[in-house]
Amino acid sequence: MEDQVITPRRRGRPPSAADGGEVQSLDRAIGLLRILAEADGMSLSDIAKTAELPASTAHRLLATLQKRQLVNHDSENGLWTVGLGLFRIGAAYLRIRKLPDVGRPVIRRLLHETDETVNLAMFDGNELVVVGQAECHAPVRAFFRLGARMPLHASAAGKAILAAASPSFRGACLAQIRYEPFTVRTHRSERELVDDLAATIERGFGMDDEENTSGMRAVAAAIFNEWREPIGAVSVSGPSVRMSDDRVQRLGRRIVAAAEQMTRLYSGADEGLPPDFAAYR
Repeated sequence: MEDQVITPRRRGRPPSAADGGEVQSLDRAIGLLRILAEADGMSLSDIAKTAELPASTAHRLLATLQKRQLVNHDSENGLWTVGLGLFRIGAAYLRIRKLPDVGRPVIRRLLHETDETVNLAMFDGNELVVVGQAECHAPVRAFFRLGARMPLHASAAGKAILAAASPSFRGACLAQIRYEPFTVRTHRSERELVDDLAATIERGFGMDDEENTSGMRAVAAAIFNEWREPIGAVSVSGPSVRMSDDRVQRLGRRIVAAAEQMTRLYSGADEGLPPDFAAYR
């Protein structure tokens, strides 16, 4: 009798995609959903061509997805579209998504890269509320407690949001602002703030030049939802002695990139935001 070779059963977690454990048919099906999500209706031949799959393979995958209501087929015109089941899945994400959770790894990375305090704020009424923070450990540093409210007219985050908002929304916000003077640099009128917002639009990010706290500067960029409405902002704050004009420019570019990443994570958008605020003039 020949000896039998028994292969020991591997223990531990299943192999990840990085280990080559991906399921090809599942990957292809997800690819078809992404293709259909970008169109208002496609024929089988167009889907197969875009996905670089044989028409028979594409049809089998679509038929399976159709059974789960993830895609829909119009028998009259022969076009395939995303289905109601996909909407239900997306709606489930909308119920559980939280900007502080989504943004946490991004603000931690910003802290590591800048060595300055990073704040995440969300829009609430006519103010911003600090909902996340990564505090630097320098002896002199910026500090905002969680839950603290930041004024729109005297914060980098507030000005970033106002600059990125639609003209009608911006106007409604401006009409409600009470121009409380926090420092000698705080804007005291709508005209001053509007001029600053024009500079913010041109610059591409918001800036607080000792307007909220004497001796502190900050830069910020807006975070958007899936409808391209600003819902919050991420900012980097520090003592003016460490925030020279040159460094503010460098931080501004970095903060815009971080805000775009948070927007993609929060809204699910594949593409980034417009490179500046020109569309919101």
